[in-house]
Amino acid sequence: MSADRHTGRERRHAARAARRRRRTRWLLVVPTVGLLLIVLGVVGLEAIHPQLDDPADRGMVVDAPPLAMEDQRQCLRVADADGLAGEIRDDVPSGGRISSPQVYGCPSAFDGLEVTFVGEAIGEVLRRDGGAWLQVNDDAYALEVGPMVGHREHAGFNTGLSVWLPDGLHESVETVGRPEQRGDVLLLRGTIEQSDPDDGGGITLRADDLEVLADGTRIEPPLHLTQAIVAAVLAVAAFGALIWDRAVRRR
Repeated sequence: MSADRHTGRERRHAARAARRRRRTRWLLVVPTVGLLLIVLGVVGLEAIHPQLDDPADRGMVVDAPPLAMEDQRQCLRVADADGLAGEIRDDVPSGGRISSPQVYGCPSAFDGLEVTFVGEAIGEVLRRDGGAWLQVNDDAYALEVGPMVGHREHAGFNTGLSVWLPDGLHESVETVGRPEQRGDVLLLRGTIEQSDPDDGGGITLRADDLEVLADGTRIEPPLHLTQAIVAAVLAVAAFGALIWDRAVRRR
């Protein structure tokens, strides 16, 4: 008799343990599946995000003078850095157009050199006594494809130079770039400073002349109708779940 009771208790314990394991398993499976569905949903919505017209058709491609030197040479960790810097200076004529990656690749080659620089005004015009500081980017988003909100495609990294605009120049900058707005595209002529004390020792361009190549323009992102519908359905579902939970608690 006692053996039967002992066997019965073991069976009940085993059954309760099995139920606990099933509940624990579901507590792990349901959140994991839910998280996976959320990730797949986000990726899917991003993949079908509507795009604006071609950047050229929207006036995003800027007509600028060609670069004086097409390649980008690195001299920071080269044994004969001075020799390479000298070669670069020989290849870039006074007033030639340069890019910010070229300057950062070998700052000593451009130190004190009069250059032309083309880029988009972004951020803020930081006014100081005698002029203003401005960040000017010359990456693909600035000169070729426009802000990402309009096309959702990666086109490299943001690159640019810190520019000092004396009084009489910075007043020409009317629009600065933001996530949904391309700023004025500027053609700047001036001198590169490898270690500008007024900018904390950073690399800057001291501008002497400014020309606005393209006025700033706001980018109106296309309506993602599918995303709006999904958001509305999820909001209704969440509201319904909240009402159902309160109703259950009142019982």
